[in-house]
Formats: sequence, C-alpha cells, structure tokens
Amino acid sequence: SHGGEKMNIYLKLFLGTGIPFGIFMGIFYSFRYGFPSGIVAGLFAGMFYGGFMSLIVGFLHSWSVRQISSKNSEKTMGVHHLRNVELRLPYDKVFNFCVESIRLIKKCKVEKEDISHGKIVAKTGITWKTWGDVISFDVRKIDNDRTQVIVSSRPAMRTTLVDYGKNLENVERISSFLKEQSETAYNSG
Repeated sequence: SHGGEKMNIYLKLFLGTGIPFGIFMGIFYSFRYGFPSGIVAGLFAGMFYGGFMSLIVGFLHSWSVRQISSKNSEKTMGVHHLRNVELRLPYDKVFNFCVESIRLIKKCKVEKEDISHGKIVAKTGITWKTWGDVISFDVRKIDNDRTQVIVSSRPAMRTTLVDYGKNLENVERISSFLKEQSETAYNSG
C-alpha cells in the first residue's frame, strides 16, 4: 500500500540516523552526567534527531521522486532501480546506443565496455544527491532484429537510504532515449 511504503522510508531514516546519533550522544552524555542519566539523555537525543531527519529528508526524497514518477510504490521510493526494455533493433546498434545514452547523465564515465558479453558499467561523480552512482547495462540478443536491455542504477555507496530520485531519473532517461532510438529506426526503416 502507498502509505506503508512511504512509512517504510521514514522508518529506515529514523532508525538509520537516530540509532547511531543516540549511541554517540549516550556515550558523550555518560561521560558528562554519569551512566544511567547519560544513556537516557542520549536516547532522547537520538529519538529527536532521528525524528527530525526522517521528516525533513524523507519528505524531500519522496517529493523529488514524485516529480519524476507518477507511480508511488516501494520500488519508486527505493534507491536501486531497474528497467527492462525490448527494442526492435539489432544487437550491435543497441549496444552502441547504450554507450551513447550515458552522455545524457551528468558527470558520467564508462568504466567497462564488453560487446561480446553485452556488459556496460558506468559511474557518475559525486553530487549533492549521492556519493556517485553505478549504472550498468545487460544487453541480450533475442533474434536478429530484437534486443533486450536491462538498465540498472544504484548509489555507489550501498548504505545510501535516500537519493532524491537521482537513480530513478537515470533509468527513466536512459530507457526513454533507447525507446526513442528504436522507434525512430523502426519508423524510418
């Protein structure tokens, strides 16, 4: 359900920021105010900080995601995105279009390109949204005129909880570009 998924991201943020902060503050306060009261103070500090962070960051993330996608689900709210695209084009052409599509993403460089296995891996630079992303392509031949592409985009840091829709935007842009190339070629051919 729509509400449950949004709750999920807020809960992850609350726990992911509140617990480390609470532990840190608990240790800090224990040195200052002694053991039991320091831990209690740390617990409250963690809850307050976690609540604040999950509300602010969670709201910004879900708002950013809604600007990109009309779908509002667990998958859209996540930071790892996949798109499965079937194109009416031969394998070699599709592979080259995949390499070309990387130019659409700012500060993105191809790290690995292997046409024989249909693998492309690209990395983006650090932005205010993420510590860089990893975009990968898995290109598979269906027959002489049809090719399947699986595009994946995720933050380079596996622990990233929010990306303000950056990886969703990456896969949406790339898959739209590939579909456009396929339609243009199909209509002109």
